[in-house]
Amino acid sequence: MEDRKEIYSMDEMSQTLPVIPTIDVVVFPNMVVPLLVLDEKIIKGINAALEGNKKILLLATKPQSSGYQGPIGIQDLYTTGTISHIMRSMALPDNGIKVLAQGIARATVSEIVSSKDMLLVNTDPLPFDMMEDAHVEIDVKIRDIISLTEKVSTLGKNFGPDFQMIMSQINDSERIIDFLLSHLNITIEQSQQLLERTTMVDLLGGIYDILQAEIEVSKVQEKVRVNARESINKSQREYYLREQLKAIQKELGEESESDIEDIKEKAAKMNLSDEASLEVKRQIRRLEKTAADSLEAVVIRNHLEWVLALPWDALTEENKDLLHAKAVLDEDHFGLHDVKERILDYLSVRSLRDQCRTPILCLAGPPGVGKTSLGRSIARSLNRNFFRIALGGMHDESEIRGHRRTYVGALPGRLIQAMRKVQSLNPLIVIDEIDKLGNSGRGDPASALLEVLDPEQNNQFYDNYLGMNFDLSKVMFVTTANDISNIPGPLRDRLDIIQLSGYTREEKSEIASRYLIPKAIYSSGLESHKIEISVPVINQVIYSYTREAGVRELERTVQKLCSKYARSLIETNKGVDFSVDNLTKYLGPQRFSAEDFIFTDRVGVTNGLAWTSCGGELLQVEAVLMKGTGKFILTGQLGDVMKESAQAAMTYARAHMDSFGIDSKKFTEYDLHIHLPAGAIPKDGPSAGVTLLTSILSALTGRRINGRFAMTGELNLQGNVLPIGGLKEKILAAKQYGLDHVILPKQNQKDMINMGEIIKGIEILWAENAREVLDWVLLPKI
Repeated sequence: MEDRKEIYSMDEMSQTLPVIPTIDVVVFPNMVVPLLVLDEKIIKGINAALEGNKKILLLATKPQSSGYQGPIGIQDLYTTGTISHIMRSMALPDNGIKVLAQGIARATVSEIVSSKDMLLVNTDPLPFDMMEDAHVEIDVKIRDIISLTEKVSTLGKNFGPDFQMIMSQINDSERIIDFLLSHLNITIEQSQQLLERTTMVDLLGGIYDILQAEIEVSKVQEKVRVNARESINKSQREYYLREQLKAIQKELGEESESDIEDIKEKAAKMNLSDEASLEVKRQIRRLEKTAADSLEAVVIRNHLEWVLALPWDALTEENKDLLHAKAVLDEDHFGLHDVKERILDYLSVRSLRDQCRTPILCLAGPPGVGKTSLGRSIARSLNRNFFRIALGGMHDESEIRGHRRTYVGALPGRLIQAMRKVQSLNPLIVIDEIDKLGNSGRGDPASALLEVLDPEQNNQFYDNYLGMNFDLSKVMFVTTANDISNIPGPLRDRLDIIQLSGYTREEKSEIASRYLIPKAIYSSGLESHKIEISVPVINQVIYSYTREAGVRELERTVQKLCSKYARSLIETNKGVDFSVDNLTKYLGPQRFSAEDFIFTDRVGVTNGLAWTSCGGELLQVEAVLMKGTGKFILTGQLGDVMKESAQAAMTYARAHMDSFGIDSKKFTEYDLHIHLPAGAIPKDGPSAGVTLLTSILSALTGRRINGRFAMTGELNLQGNVLPIGGLKEKILAAKQYGLDHVILPKQNQKDMINMGEIIKGIEILWAENAREVLDWVLLPKI
């Protein structure tokens, strides 16, 4: 300040000066500021100053006038400003002028000088009132201010990297104040108030308050950042910016209601049930009263999203054309006459009455016969959306009914999830493997399905997550199972069971030609190549590599042949000519052959027929008589029911030993051993009664059994042959092994409807009692 006073004395500053307005800036002493002037009146004042002592008075424009586009009058300016020295000036092509001015000292307007050409005012100096004892207080405040600027600098606010270095090099108090004022990020009003302070102590106090407020703001901002950072974990760093924004909104008390309005608008457009509408409104009211970033708000919002995503009134138009349905079913599946007839019957009823009860079908049969794919074809024929739910191993009731919303990660049950996916009220849902439902302490899913699969109740299916009823009555449910005996009775009672049997060799050959081979060729990329898998080759594959009820293994084997063809094409640039003779080269040794079972006439060996969930099987029962003490030995991992059947057969043989010419000593001095091969496989059931009796009597009498016969039937103590199950599968098993005589219970004769193709080439003998069976199969002694 001393050098400045040498040039300009206080008396010199009490003079008339032109006024230059400044917009959005208050100029302090020692501050250098560029000015762009276009107003003609102000330019004349600058030119007058340039011709004289180059001094001007810089007055800040009041905030309410800073946006005004017209000429600025003296009434638009503050009355306290800074006398400044014009350091440089430059005329512009558009008649404007650019000025670089440096503040010298503060001054106030004492009088407005009348002039038409320029803004002129008389000024009075505004020096600081210096009290004699103020020096100590000034030094303390300056040190406090310097300390605050260091804190502000560490927070990265307002001050550049060289600020502290420059501050340390300034010794004069007024220069420190001027330097600080030029770097403060404050409003025009705050700057003007500081310029008008009359004492240095008062001015330093104002600067101190501003810096202290800046530090408090920085602390709040840092607190917001820390709170946002702590509210998320490491795995959610990608949400950091969003969480920080939430924390800022919370600190400011601002909450966006756009999401809630969107939910209200969506709910208003939907045709919800009365119950659902009331529940949605109740949940929206709860959401409005809940903090947006709270866990409860997230739960409520997710629940509303699920409710509003369901198809409350959406229906697909069902195709009731019988000819179209029949064409689709025949196109997708070969055979399966009973199933197709049942579907066509249902369509016929729907054509006459729209509101008929939707049937709940259960397709039961061995693996690989097309149960699940048939459900897809039914959906296509009816023009319904399709969804599959696999129940194998499911042991939690919540998978059906949904979890309660109080649990973390709660979701609706699989059925509600399916309805959201298909987006229609009348889809076709396949519930797969219904016979393999589990059971645990978390509930019984089979019992939960009772409501789903009951046409009288499923129009009000209650899901725990939704907390409301949902109409499933228009859904067509198709369930699948391998063994219906494993389905709980109450659940089985609700199902319209259609039994799917295994395929004959002829049917498998036809399926391979129509579906499996074209599919394998397409998946292997061989459409443009002349690959040929002939009918004899397919028949050989069926007989020697894939003895099964369905066609899954056949499909895999056909795919393997196509893969071999593709490899040969890549390696040798030519394909493979498959034949019966070279199959072992590509598929390996035959897995099955005629030698697996010996069908010669032997003592004690009978060809029995069995039925499992995987189809029909041939089971040879062996009996051997040997010296002993009258023991009756059973081996082959037999179940309790089969053991009782063997005991009943033995009792019948002993009761009628005279009529069969058996010496009683054979029951006391000999042991009889009954064995069923494949001892690692459990065997059970009553239908082997006549088979066991035939082997027992053959061993006791020494008469051989005709090896071309196969038989099945339950036996009671009176010797009656009782009906059995799995008739078609057992006949197919006999046909598969080339046996041409099959003995069946006469009471099963009624079950032979639509089996004309299956029994072709086989002679069926109907037995009422054991005597008939023994007369047919026991050969005379040689």
